[in-house]
Amino acid sequence: MKKEYIILGLIIVALSAYLVMHKKDRNNYILPLIPQINAADITQISIEKDGNSIVLSKKDGTWFVTDKNYPASQESVTQIIDAVKDLSLSALVSESGNLTPYELDSKNRISVTVKSAVETLRKFEIGKTAPSFRHTFIRLDGNSNVYHAAKSFRRDFDKTVDDLRDKKVLSFDKSKTSSIALKKGDTIKQIALKDGKPVNTKEENSGDNAENSGDKADNSGDKADNPVEKSDVIESILAMLSDFKCHKFTDTDSKDQFKAMEETASIVLQGEKEISLVIYKKDTEDNYPALSSGSIYPFLLDTYHGDDIISKLDDVLGLKKEDDKTDASSE
Repeated sequence: MKKEYIILGLIIVALSAYLVMHKKDRNNYILPLIPQINAADITQISIEKDGNSIVLSKKDGTWFVTDKNYPASQESVTQIIDAVKDLSLSALVSESGNLTPYELDSKNRISVTVKSAVETLRKFEIGKTAPSFRHTFIRLDGNSNVYHAAKSFRRDFDKTVDDLRDKKVLSFDKSKTSSIALKKGDTIKQIALKDGKPVNTKEENSGDNAENSGDKADNSGDKADNPVEKSDVIESILAMLSDFKCHKFTDTDSKDQFKAMEETASIVLQGEKEISLVIYKKDTEDNYPALSSGSIYPFLLDTYHGDDIISKLDDVLGLKKEDDKTDASSE
């Protein structure tokens, strides 16, 4: 019996030693040191995936996308730069050279090259987000190992040119806008504005004539609705357009394609300068092609935002009420 205890004790000691040494071997590596870089030094970021390359370039303090110099989304650029400058490793994942499980193979990986005006600051490859959702699989330039990088940031780089473009197509100061003209079909209405709010330029309490004129409507733009009565809708239009972003840009930069399109509605604002938005008939994908004075590029509005603007115009122009009456009379 004593001999059996001795043997059992030796086995326990051997197993304990094995576990201690195995754990020691697993942690017996040193993570590569990633030098710090100054975000202000970054002037170019190249992003490549599956043979397609996108280049972000900084010129005179402003970021642009591709050699066509499309203005870039500042939010997207900031996210990318933050991921680049804060890049840090937390663990060695694999030395096997098998990259597919981590989406670091040639088809799925995203290759990133970061440059200053004089040198390459950083090169690395991005794989998929780790199961923890708090890490990203990456490879460093000149290093075949797979590592865990802190944070989940693949989605910041996995974008198209259109995703990275600045979608703002209108911007103005509502308080400096003196009038707004709404047009749909042959119906037009111009409304005076003061401090970003509609004002009634007609004389009040002018007797029966004013009262009677309020019951009539024609297509000249002198609609039945008093602008003040629709002030909430008009203010909503102004608020929407004062910092207005499109859904995406069209496949071509030329505005010539719009010459043959049917115009649906337009808005013109007067103030420090004339500001305009023209919306055209929906395309086959239910987007609204549009042009604005705030963008040299033609763009698209999605169904939700396009319908919302047109619905507001119908409300102010009184067209919704007319349509409702027509529907009611046909029942």
